[in-house]
Amino acid sequence: MSLTAAHQAAAQEPAPPSTSSPTTTPGASWSTAPTSSSGSDVGTQPAQPTAAAPASGDVEGRVKALEAKLAGMQEKEEKRSKVLEWLEHVKLSGWIQPQLIWQSYNDAASPNAGAGGASGLPAGIGANTTIAKADGTTTNPDMFRIRRARLKFELTANEYAKVIIEIDPFPTGGLQGAGTGTIGRQVEAVATIPWSKDVKTEIGMGIMKLPFGYSILQSDADRPFIERNWYEQNMTPGEFDVGVRAATTALDKKLSVVAAVFNGVTQGEKNFTVLPDVNRGKDVVGRAAYNFGPFDVGVSGIFGHAAVVDATALKFKQYKRWGVNFEAAVHHKFVKSLGNTKVFAELVLAQNLDRGTKYAFALPTIPANINDDVGSHDERGLMVRLEQDLTDWFTLGFRYDMYTPDSAQKNNARDTYGFLGSVNFAKGLKLLLEFDHAIDNVHRPGSAAPSKQIETFSSVLQARF
Repeated sequence: MSLTAAHQAAAQEPAPPSTSSPTTTPGASWSTAPTSSSGSDVGTQPAQPTAAAPASGDVEGRVKALEAKLAGMQEKEEKRSKVLEWLEHVKLSGWIQPQLIWQSYNDAASPNAGAGGASGLPAGIGANTTIAKADGTTTNPDMFRIRRARLKFELTANEYAKVIIEIDPFPTGGLQGAGTGTIGRQVEAVATIPWSKDVKTEIGMGIMKLPFGYSILQSDADRPFIERNWYEQNMTPGEFDVGVRAATTALDKKLSVVAAVFNGVTQGEKNFTVLPDVNRGKDVVGRAAYNFGPFDVGVSGIFGHAAVVDATALKFKQYKRWGVNFEAAVHHKFVKSLGNTKVFAELVLAQNLDRGTKYAFALPTIPANINDDVGSHDERGLMVRLEQDLTDWFTLGFRYDMYTPDSAQKNNARDTYGFLGSVNFAKGLKLLLEFDHAIDNVHRPGSAAPSKQIETFSSVLQARF
C-alpha cells in the first residue's frame, strides 16, 4: 500500500473518541477536524459552537402573523378614534329638581271654595281640608313631585352648525295649569356666522325661549327661586315658542342683540301642540342688553296679534298685543370674604299680553259687534330680586314681584314676597329652601277684591351635571 493510499484509508476511518469532556451549549452543534493534513498521526480539537439557522418558512410565517396583529390593532384604534371624534362634537348636560311642596290658604284662596255649588266654603269644610274634585282628583296641595328634569344635547357638526335638543320627561309640573303637551323644550337648529373674531351672529329655528327680559332667558337651574315671576307665568306661561331668531354678540360679548319672530302660542297654552298658531299674525320680539362689568342693562319688546275664540257661538276675533320690558342688574363681590352680591330688577308695561292661563277673565272679550275692537287691558309687572352668597356654602335671597292684568282697576294685583336659603353641598348639588307669601286681589271688573292669601313652602334638592 502506498503512502497516499494509507492516508486516504486513515481519513475514512472514524476518529477515536476524545478523552476530554468539553462543555456543550444547548442548541449548538459540534464538528471535528484533523490537526494536520499530512502524517499518519491524526489528532482532534474541541468542536466550535454554531447557531442553528431557522428555516426560511418559519421566518415568513412569523412576519405575516406580526403584520396581521398590527393590522388588527390599527383597525381597532381607527374605530376607537372615530367614536372619540364623534363624542368631541357632543355636549351633554342636565339637571333634576325633585321637590317637596306644602301650601296653606285662607278661606278666600282655598281650592275648596265654591265646591258643590256653595258660595264660599261648604258647611263643615275648612280652607285646607282635602276633599274630592269632579275630575277624580282631590284638593290636596302637599306632595312630593319632580318639578323639573332636563336632559340637553348639543350636537356641533362644525363651527358653523349645531343642533340643540332639550327634553323634560315630566311635561306637566307647575303650581297651576294643564302642562305643555310635549316633553320637548329647546329644539333648535342653529347656524353661526362669524363676521369677525369679535362679532358673531347665530341664526336659530325651532322651539326656543322668548327673548323678552333676562328672567325668561335665565336657566331655571341658575335661578335659585323655584318658580318664575308671577307676571311671567301669566304673560309668557311656557317660556318657549316656535319661530326663528337672530342673535348677535359683539364688543367681547358685552353687547347682545336678539331679533325673533314666533307663532305667538307658548308651551304653557293648551293649543301649543294642537294648533301652534291660531291666527296668521306672528309675534315679533327683540332684546338688546349691554354688560358694563359690575352691572348691566337691557330692554325688550314684543308686538303681535292674538285671538280669542268663542267655541259655543263659533266666533273668532283678533286683537293687537304688545309689551316692553326694562331690566337692570348689579353683580359684584362687595365683601370678598362673603361672596357675590346680585340684584335684579324688571319692569314690564304691556297691553293684552296676558294668556288667560291663570285668570280667564284677563283675556279681552269678543264685542257684541264683531267689527268693533276688543276692550283692551293694560298690564303691569314688577320684580326686584336680591341674592347674597355667604361663602361658597350658603346663599340667601329675597324676591318681590307684583302683577296686575288690568291696571285700570283699583286694588287689582297679586303681590308675592319670597324668602330663600340655599345650601351648596358641592358643585352641581344644592338644597333650596323657599317660603313665599302671596296676596292675590286680582278680580273681575265690578267685583270686590278677594284678598286671597297663599303660603307656600318649597324644598328642592337640585342635582346638575
